[in-house]
Amino acid sequence: MKKLLSIVLSLAIAISFIPLSACVYGKSVQKLEITMFDVGAGDSFYIEMPNGDDILIDGGLASYGQKIVNKLLKKEKNMSLEYVISTHPDADHAGGLQTVFKKLKVKNFYYPKDTSYSKTKTAKNLMALAKKESGCKVLNAKPGTKISCGDGSYFKFIQSKTDYKSDNEDSVMTYIKYKDLDVLLAGDAEKGAEYNGVAKIDMDIVTAPHHGSKNSSSSSYIKKFDPEAVWVSTDGHKYGHPTQAAFDRYKKYDKKIKVYRTDKKGDVTMTSNGKTKSYNCTGTLITKTKGNVSSSSSKTSTSTKTSSKYVYVSKSNTYHAKSNCSGMKTSTRMTLAEAKSKGAKPCSKCY
Repeated sequence: MKKLLSIVLSLAIAISFIPLSACVYGKSVQKLEITMFDVGAGDSFYIEMPNGDDILIDGGLASYGQKIVNKLLKKEKNMSLEYVISTHPDADHAGGLQTVFKKLKVKNFYYPKDTSYSKTKTAKNLMALAKKESGCKVLNAKPGTKISCGDGSYFKFIQSKTDYKSDNEDSVMTYIKYKDLDVLLAGDAEKGAEYNGVAKIDMDIVTAPHHGSKNSSSSSYIKKFDPEAVWVSTDGHKYGHPTQAAFDRYKKYDKKIKVYRTDKKGDVTMTSNGKTKSYNCTGTLITKTKGNVSSSSSKTSTSTKTSSKYVYVSKSNTYHAKSNCSGMKTSTRMTLAEAKSKGAKPCSKCY
C-alpha cells in the first residue's frame, strides 16, 4: 500500500510540473509562426509550422547571414532547418543563405530549377554548399509541390509553370495554409508571373512582390489574392522600393488593408492558431506621402479575431468564405462582424 501511495504521489508531482500552456483539455496547443526578418533591401522569412518544422525562405544579402543565424539560434539553441527555400538567385535573397548552410543543419533545399544558379559567384557558392551539405536533399521547387506540416497545415509552391526570361518572374511563390489562415510569400515575382500560378485564393497576408516595385503588386494580383494585410521587406529607399504607384493600387482596392514594413517596424512576427492571429508590432494603414510610401501608426494589434476576417455576402444574405463559392458572381465584401450585424447567415458549404 505504501509503495502504491508513493507511486501515485510521484506521478502527481511530475504532472504538476507540466506547463499549463502545453495542453488544453488534454490536447497540445499548436500554432504557426511567421517572421519577416529585417534584412534591409532583401528578403528573409522564418516559419515555424504546427508540427515544429522550421522553414527559412531566403536570407537577404550575404552581410545578413550571420545575423539571421543568430536570431534562429536564439529561438532554438540547436536549431536545424527542415526546409530552406531559395526563391531565386538574386544576391539580396540568396546571399545570406550561404552562412546558414555553413552554420546550421539543413535537411531539404528547394530552389527554382528553371532559373540559373551559375551566373553569379553568390548563386554558384550557395548551390555548392547545398550539394555539399550532408544528408541534405537538393530539390526543384516545382509548382504544385505540397508539403504537410501537422494539424492540417501545409505549404505549397504556387508560382506559374511558365519558364520566364527573368529570374524575378521565375521566383518561387510559397502559399502557407493553416485552418482559416492563408499567407502568400511571393518573392520577386512581377508582371504577369505574380498572379498566373493558381486560381483565386483570398489571403490574410501577402508580401508585396519585389519589395513593392512599380512592376509588381498589379491590380490583378491584389484582386486575385484579396489580402487583409500586406508585408513589405525593404530598407525604404534602395532601388526606389517601395513605390507609391504600387501602394496606390492596394489603397484603391481597399483602404483598410494594413501594411507591415521592416524599415518601419524591424522584424515582424505573426503568430496564429489557425483562427486568430497576433502581431508583435503595430499595424499601419496605407497613407500617401511625398516620395516613397510612408505609413501612419494605428493602435498596437494584439489579436485579429475571426470576426474581423472578410467574408462575402450574397443577395440571399448568406455570408461565404470565398467570393466564388458555388459559382457565385455577385457579392458584397465586408467583415464577418458586419455581416452578422446585418443578420447574414453562414453558408453551409463554407462553414
